[in-house]
Amino acid sequence: MTTLKNKIIKNFIAGILSCILVFSILITLLVTINYNDLFKAIDDKRPKEVVEQFTRLNNDANISGKSMWDYLANMAVDQRVDIKYYDQNNKLLKDLKGRDESDHSRILTKEYNFIDENNNSKAGKIEIFYNRDLTGINEMKGNFTQAVLYAITISLAIGLVIAIILSTNISKPIASIGESTLAIKEGNYDLIAEDTDIKEIENLRDNINYLSSNLKRQESIRKQYAQDISHELRTPLTNLKLYIEAMKDGVVDADPATLDILSNEIFRLEGLVVGLKNTFDENVSYAILSISEVNLTELIEYIAGSFLAKARLNNITIQTHLDKNVIFTTDKDKLSQIIQNLISNAIKAIGKDGEINIHLRETDKDIIINVTDTGIGIKEDNIPRIFERFFRVEDSRNTKENGVGLGLAITKNFVEALSGKIKVKSKLGEGSDFAIIFEKNNRETHDKKKEKLL
Repeated sequence: MTTLKNKIIKNFIAGILSCILVFSILITLLVTINYNDLFKAIDDKRPKEVVEQFTRLNNDANISGKSMWDYLANMAVDQRVDIKYYDQNNKLLKDLKGRDESDHSRILTKEYNFIDENNNSKAGKIEIFYNRDLTGINEMKGNFTQAVLYAITISLAIGLVIAIILSTNISKPIASIGESTLAIKEGNYDLIAEDTDIKEIENLRDNINYLSSNLKRQESIRKQYAQDISHELRTPLTNLKLYIEAMKDGVVDADPATLDILSNEIFRLEGLVVGLKNTFDENVSYAILSISEVNLTELIEYIAGSFLAKARLNNITIQTHLDKNVIFTTDKDKLSQIIQNLISNAIKAIGKDGEINIHLRETDKDIIINVTDTGIGIKEDNIPRIFERFFRVEDSRNTKENGVGLGLAITKNFVEALSGKIKVKSKLGEGSDFAIIFEKNNRETHDKKKEKLL
């Protein structure tokens, strides 16, 4: 198994080699195709020069015949050609040797006839014998091969440098992310600080950082959760143990009052266990919906009225602001529990002297229920956590006033079971606003959910 860096380098170099190979083949083909024309150009040059010099010398009256033939003899040696001159009767008059006899390559021949312009008759001819001169071609081929080798070497060097830089830029942040994921596996949730300008890797880093933060938060929640469960279960169990030991020792009589206390502690313990179970189990019977048409205006008015006595004892005013005859298809029991939990929490948040306002609004698309209070409010940092099991706004162990922190967790489960949304706005010291939003066309959603649960 290879590393990402090595794989990028290998692939990059392979791509460069492929491009060079294709480029070299194309250039070679183009040069080869044009070799024939190049050969012809080189082959025709020497015979033509010999004929031009012969014609020039022969027509020059100041040059003797001996001088002319001496010049042509030297030229034959220089040009590596054989020159044969025939008269008008094809009689060989001159045979000048200049071709390399050791050259066994193909011998080419060029023949030129001369015409006597005075009587318009044949005056003789020259035959030129020569071997194909490959010096220029071989030199050009050598230069071309050398240029290709230089191009391959330089391209590979440049490509290797680019591949190393590119692979490092890509693999380094990925390696950092890999190390961070291993650290997360070991329980170290430090964020990744490696910067990169690659969008995909940046997104991956952000996702890993989010996962790390979330896992760290969940780890903290689990620890707090274990502590809260231990405390909430220990209190009624301790009370039961103390009373039972006291009765065994005769310190406390097993009279109806004592039995009521024991019974209440058992009910409290049972309620805690059931509530805890309900917040975890989304498929138990409590989540099965019983859908019917509900007059929300009447339901909320009735629930608000059931809290008036308790509210008056604490000098709390409950006011309702409800649209008339709002009919909605939902689970009446679950919705009742949602509203009861929100009003009960509002009373606890206020404590003494305050006001609760309940609003019901119907729009073209939604039905919105708001429960607002003038209580202690919630810190901004705590708002995302208020629906967690056992979380309480104040870190208090006074369960008589603040409950065990399961009410809002159950409320959220119920709202989601009814395909609704719950939103919270709160300011510390000023109060809170809980909004429940249901889409009016959610009958089909309820039916599907009910079929799935059943």
